[in-house]
Amino acid sequence: MATNHEINVEGLNHLVTIANDGEKGYNTAAEQAHNPILKAAFLRMAVERAEFAVELKGLVRLNGGDPDTGGGPVGALHRAWIDIKTALSSDDDKAILNECITGDKAAVNAYETELKDTYLPVEHRAVLERQLKIIKDALFTVESELRQLE
Repeated sequence: MATNHEINVEGLNHLVTIANDGEKGYNTAAEQAHNPILKAAFLRMAVERAEFAVELKGLVRLNGGDPDTGGGPVGALHRAWIDIKTALSSDDDKAILNECITGDKAAVNAYETELKDTYLPVEHRAVLERQLKIIKDALFTVESELRQLE
């Protein structure tokens, strides 16, 4: 039977995977975007996701776990960002925005699921809630940009 510590490490490592995927996805989106304002926003969001991963890895270590450096079996179940280059082959900012929305919605779901864990330490909960707010803000921004292009 898994302990609360093991459950926290597994959930946190899943979020590390999500953050890593988000960083890669936003970097790819920045490379592919034509609009310089979008490029800058995507690069900022990629940096945020990289910072999330570092912070989450620290929480994993605090729980006595080994941080996920790539993607484990949990992360492999739902990687919204991994095939972003294929989806972006149309060189269309609308397609890029749609893929970013898909990725951030998956991230929101993952964070909300982890925050339902009643054994999550208060300090961890504060970090995850702050990161979730930033992801939701990014999602709002990306959705707003998409509406402007339509």
